[in-house]
Amino acid sequence: MTIVSAVLVIAATSCSSARASSPSRPVATTAALLQAPETSSVQDGQFFQDLATSDPSLSSYVNSEQGVALRALLTDGAAFCAFLQRYRNVDEAMESVAVGAKSVEPQTGLPESVKTFNAIDAVALITLCPNEQRLLPASDQARIRSLQKAFPQSETLAP
Repeated sequence: MTIVSAVLVIAATSCSSARASSPSRPVATTAALLQAPETSSVQDGQFFQDLATSDPSLSSYVNSEQGVALRALLTDGAAFCAFLQRYRNVDEAMESVAVGAKSVEPQTGLPESVKTFNAIDAVALITLCPNEQRLLPASDQARIRSLQKAFPQSETLAP
């Protein structure tokens, strides 16, 4: 089991308990494991590069936490893609990643800011799961396409 897969199982389990009081939402269980997007090392590298461009404050986080930071960022990006695929709803995907990240934040030291999570999710849509952009409302798709223009190397990853 890869690190990303293991954390996705943890995130799915965390979301199961966090969502227990809200019966109208889908509940993630360990029986329904999340599927991480299949990415190449080139896409992973592009994700980190674009993320640093999108949110420069993450550079100091990566410099201080190194390998843990890189795994946390990639895991959160992959988890966002997996939750978006599962729920087909960007708000639920974003909430699920935030819940999962908060549960492991003491180990990862990931900054818990809206800007950080928005950057991770937006860049994940550009580099890790560009085909999932179709699940977003049209206005959000336009914003993602606009952001993508700031990352020339990622233009080739567009759906």
